[in-house]
Amino acid sequence: MFVVFGPAAILILITMGKCEHNFTTLPIYSDMPEYEFIGADGKVINNATQEGKITLFTTLQTSCPQECAIDLFQFNLGLYQDYRKNQKSLSHVEIVSVVTDEKGNPVDNIDELLFTMNDMIEGYDSTIWNLVTGDPKQIYDIENNGINLYTVESDSAFAGKSYLETMLIVDKQNRLRLVRRGHKEGLIRDYKQHVALLQKQYDKEEKRRKDESKNENH
Repeated sequence: MFVVFGPAAILILITMGKCEHNFTTLPIYSDMPEYEFIGADGKVINNATQEGKITLFTTLQTSCPQECAIDLFQFNLGLYQDYRKNQKSLSHVEIVSVVTDEKGNPVDNIDELLFTMNDMIEGYDSTIWNLVTGDPKQIYDIENNGINLYTVESDSAFAGKSYLETMLIVDKQNRLRLVRRGHKEGLIRDYKQHVALLQKQYDKEEKRRKDESKNENH
């Protein structure tokens, strides 16, 4: 795990809980801090707007696709295209990518990157994958056992900042459920599997509620 994840491994191992897949539910690590971003269409993205949705947070750089903190090509093929083609059942899953410059600083203008996304991403739809402006620290300032993801530095990480390569899964109640780096295909595939696992948890809970309601009516 340390070879795969690098210096951010300690935090990621903590937030994962275990280095194994012998679990039935994703753990709850913490409530998300207060955040607010502005999407390309002027839409506000904050804790309130994401209530009731599964939100997948990443960063993107204005230098993409030439130089990106996450593997943009694999992220597009492995996640976005699947969610785009299955909106009937997955419309509640949203991708929010906080745009930064190549050093991880917030930016004000994302028009050029939006043009690039529309040009290179088949069927790009900002209602599914929204590029936003704002300070990424709002969502990456995560601390566990004295280790802070936002401040962890690594010579091997993009711009030396591990959080730029990190993807988050936030559930419908605005709770952090997974931290995973996204600079390799295998990690993105594993991330997607955890999104599916969270969805199964919700499906199971919904079935239980329906069964309980049915029994009460009888």
